[in-house]
Amino acid sequence: MVGVLLVSASLLVMLGVALLLLMRIEPGHPYTRDWGWSHILLGIGLALGVALAPTDIQSLHYRLQATVATACLMGSLALLMAGASRYRSRPWHWRRALPVFGLALLLILGLAMVNQAWAVLAAALILALGAWIAGFWLWHRGSTEERFVAACFGLIGLVHLSGPVIDPLARSIATHIAGTYVQSTLAVGLILLSAHRARREASVMSERLRQLYEQSMQGLMIIRDGRVLYANPAALTMFGYASLNELGPGAPLARLLPPAHQAGVAARYRQVMEQQLARIEWEGERLHRDGRSLYLRGSAGYIRWEDGPAQLLLMLDDTERQRAIEALRRQALHDELTDLPNRHAALARLAELTAPGSPGFALLSADLDRFQLVNESLGHEVGDALLQAIAGRLRAALPSGAMLARLGEDQFLLLLPGVQEAAAAALAGERMLAVMTAPFAIQHRRLYVHLSVGVALYPVHGGSGAALLRAADIAMHRAKQQAGAAVVLFDPHMSSHSGERLEIEQALAAAIEAEEFVLVYQPKFRCGDRELAGFEALVRWPRPGRGMVSPVEFIPAAERTGQIAALGALILRQAARQLRAWQAQRGRVLPVAINVSPLQFEDPCFAGGLLAMMQAHGVPLSLVEVEVTETAAVTHLDRVLPQLAELRAAGVGVAFDDFGTGQSSLTLLRRLPITTLKLDRSMIDPLPEPTAAAIVQAACLLGQALQLQVVAEGVETEAQARAAERLGCTHLQGYLLGRPLDAEAAGALLSAPSTHPA
Repeated sequence: MVGVLLVSASLLVMLGVALLLLMRIEPGHPYTRDWGWSHILLGIGLALGVALAPTDIQSLHYRLQATVATACLMGSLALLMAGASRYRSRPWHWRRALPVFGLALLLILGLAMVNQAWAVLAAALILALGAWIAGFWLWHRGSTEERFVAACFGLIGLVHLSGPVIDPLARSIATHIAGTYVQSTLAVGLILLSAHRARREASVMSERLRQLYEQSMQGLMIIRDGRVLYANPAALTMFGYASLNELGPGAPLARLLPPAHQAGVAARYRQVMEQQLARIEWEGERLHRDGRSLYLRGSAGYIRWEDGPAQLLLMLDDTERQRAIEALRRQALHDELTDLPNRHAALARLAELTAPGSPGFALLSADLDRFQLVNESLGHEVGDALLQAIAGRLRAALPSGAMLARLGEDQFLLLLPGVQEAAAAALAGERMLAVMTAPFAIQHRRLYVHLSVGVALYPVHGGSGAALLRAADIAMHRAKQQAGAAVVLFDPHMSSHSGERLEIEQALAAAIEAEEFVLVYQPKFRCGDRELAGFEALVRWPRPGRGMVSPVEFIPAAERTGQIAALGALILRQAARQLRAWQAQRGRVLPVAINVSPLQFEDPCFAGGLLAMMQAHGVPLSLVEVEVTETAAVTHLDRVLPQLAELRAAGVGVAFDDFGTGQSSLTLLRRLPITTLKLDRSMIDPLPEPTAAAIVQAACLLGQALQLQVVAEGVETEAQARAAERLGCTHLQGYLLGRPLDAEAAGALLSAPSTHPA
């Protein structure tokens, strides 16, 4: 009997091991593991509790072995029920179950201490009840296979009960033989049930995956050795095919690949086969069925397909986005009007060409002369058409390897790699000018265009793209200062001059606000008796920490930056304060002439503002004279004339400065409300030469006829002074008679004897 019981126990253990092995094959089914360990513990419990139990039931050995056997039986029952619960996806909580089975174990052990037969009966009842509960869970709404296993659970319960019925200590051979058959049948049923369910779940999962593949908007392909084994509908639609058969015999992948990409795709396939855990991102061009290009991106990975290694490709059609990116890139790097590379593209190319160790090249900055006049007079439509025509003509004349870009509205940039000599670069600039010689036919008009070209060489004139472009621009602006079309090669001295101009322009606003500017006063003397007749106020800028800045530098800077109005207002205010101070301190004041920029007349309220300022300071208007240059009067006559008339009507004197350097006519002199004619020093300097004297005499006669005072400027020698007096000048001004004086010295001159020695 012992041998039969041991064989039965061993068989249960073996069946349990089989279930555990099945669990390793299908790790997603934890109930298989529960049932496997349940059979193993049941076999151990039967072997220890029945087959190998000592005969002396009162011995300590028996009690210990019986305790272990009972614990194994309770553990087997707990795992059996846990497996059935998990199989049915019912919640199973070990924290709740363990106390229950622990109490059952204590109950059995307690009864064993009183009566062994009672303990066996209690164990049989507990085991039977647990088996029937597990059977009920499987029977309820179960399939045929599940109900067969549930019936085996029911029979197991009956076998457990038959033990104490037949033998109080459950040692009946009939019970154990029956239990062996039923338990073996149950184990086989559990194995088959687990395998069947795993297969069914795998089939369901496979169907779900198939539906996902088929309905996915993401393209999916299975590739092996250059052949397409499978493609989902999204992938087929992406390439323009209805089925794989349309790809041709063997569905070759090469039909979907541009020749230039085939080697890279093959290398990626080999990498996937060698590194099976790798997931490789890719993107690139592919071919649609109709021959047009697609741009796809996706990933490649390893997969087992139909019992063989293969490559899984996941892909998205990124063609539209890529086209949009290309369009944005082109828009960012190309000028829409001329279809030339734009500023960004030119700067990027400059950065490449100026990388360390790069060979020399030439950069030409070309700007259209007076292009704004075309837009203003003919309209922007004509201007745009002209720019397109200019770009086309320049592009057609480009040498090999050169790059032409549009940098701004009317500025073009030419990069000439390999041109390292100044002569060759200048020749390229001359060719650009020559290309522009023929007129452009724009909307039935013939338009002539001139260019101003600045030339810079890398690395001589700049070690970076920005520095080289700055050098070319400086040279171009120098070219624009010349008459007509011109080509100018950059010189380092140009950069320093431009830097000084910029520095002065930037400092002007703060200097005006801080009133760093001061006035000096150059005296004027009456001809004949050489009596002091007045002053000309001249502005100076003693810049702190820098020294004296010439008016030749800061006056044009103020005009360029629009700060001449603020500077002019400061000069008028300082002159008014000084006139009032002299009046209070010296008791004697003579007229002061103040230079006015033509840009100040842009303000229609200039004359009114000047009158209001003088009146606010209590300065008689007869003591004020404004000087306007001949060039300003001729160029801005429509704005200058009404305001000069207003000033003259109020009693302010008006001097016509630098006469003889411009193009004024006799009619203009008659129209202007002037009181003084100031002869430029270029007329006075040659005196007393006869030809110069004749011109000065004619000017003086003209002044006398118009009842004007005539001032000779720049008198530096006594011979010049005597000639000017003899020829008819009414006043003299120059270093011979008096240099510009500060306010205190000029005030002292007012108090001193008023005649200058002849």
